[in-house]
Amino acid sequence: MVGLAGGWPRPLPPGAVVSFSPPDHAARVAALDPTTSFCVQAPAGSGKTELLIQRYLRLLATVQRPEEIVAITFTRKAAAEMAARVTDALTAAAKDGPVAPGDHDRRTRDLAAAALARDRERGWGLLHNPRRMRIDTIDAFGLELVHRLPLLARLPTSVTPTEEAAP
Repeated sequence: MVGLAGGWPRPLPPGAVVSFSPPDHAARVAALDPTTSFCVQAPAGSGKTELLIQRYLRLLATVQRPEEIVAITFTRKAAAEMAARVTDALTAAAKDGPVAPGDHDRRTRDLAAAALARDRERGWGLLHNPRRMRIDTIDAFGLELVHRLPLLARLPTSVTPTEEAAP
């Protein structure tokens, strides 16, 4: 690893940590405010999923029940990845091990620790029952609504999704 301070790159001392804030740092912090709404649009690999995970963890620290939060994405793969990353963050915070250098890793750990504190306070048991966290696809959420409110949806109670829809 090299540092640019003082002109030409030179080796950093052992154990040195290089940290920087992205240009949109203030917007990322503002997006964690649970009293406001945000639309996040950014290219692949820019940290959108991490930001959504952080917001989800932040919300967990404020709600009465984890089911009050609904995180919806487009694909099953994305929903599974997000659920796994939230669970991984909670598990890592529970172990209280070392955190990788970087502001976003520290923020994720702090938010997960606050969510775990709320989990203990309310007796949710999220690490033993992660299905209480509603992280799903748009289709699954819609199907859940139909199953809960079949009369309002005006559909039969035995509705099932299909991959090959036809008129």
